[in-house]
Amino acid sequence: MISILITHYKRPNAINECLQALRSVSWSRPIEIVVADDGSSLKDQEYLKTFSIDTLLLSEENVGLASNLNKGLRACKGNYIIYVQEDFIVNPNFAEVLDESIKVLEEGSLDMIRFCANYRFNKLIPVTNKINRIPKFSFHNFHINTFQYSDNPFITTPAFFNRFGYFLENTSGGYGETEFAIRILNSKVKIGITTDYYFKHARGIPSVMDVDIYTQKAMKKKTGLKRKLWRFARALRQHIEWILYNPKNRKLYTYSNKRSSK
Repeated sequence: MISILITHYKRPNAINECLQALRSVSWSRPIEIVVADDGSSLKDQEYLKTFSIDTLLLSEENVGLASNLNKGLRACKGNYIIYVQEDFIVNPNFAEVLDESIKVLEEGSLDMIRFCANYRFNKLIPVTNKINRIPKFSFHNFHINTFQYSDNPFITTPAFFNRFGYFLENTSGGYGETEFAIRILNSKVKIGITTDYYFKHARGIPSVMDVDIYTQKAMKKKTGLKRKLWRFARALRQHIEWILYNPKNRKLYTYSNKRSSK
């Protein structure tokens, strides 16, 4: 069985589109849909109850994406887990890569396979015709070496988190995602990504991630050389975090965890 985990916060219209698209896929295996809500309004939570969802996990307060993800992951019963945030829409042709992805995971060639990204890696190592492995480090990927893991849709197994750890709770969105990405870099995890991207963002759905809002504003203000320098400085900062990272204390040195101060 495949568990499809969808995290949700304050975007019921988005999750409606997400669920409709998922139902359009011709699944070759049984699926269960698990939705983990992160303290949305009572109105939104009541709306979620009207959907056809196998397991709906509700929270009275917002605990952050990392905690919400962990809650959802532990509720998944499938042999495989596909993670999707509520503002992603799957391509109806997704079935063409799904069985291939599962086979690659079963063979141990990769530990996690991503189905999209907000960028393209210049250097990839072919695994199959549709799936590539992201090298641990490449100068060709310098600006995005540290983005091998992302909260974009992916498939893995429950054993992945038992082996490499769950997400660091009590963290703001940007801090939690970055910490987990750096943690992955410091492990032996093999991350893959499909050649074609099978998920896309729903149109007109604003982000609820503080890091996304900050990044978008920062990028819009910079053009030409300033934009290139900003990207280089960001990459250098994250590579330094990679070097300094201690998996025991799970601390980032140049990032501020906004949630911990609340």
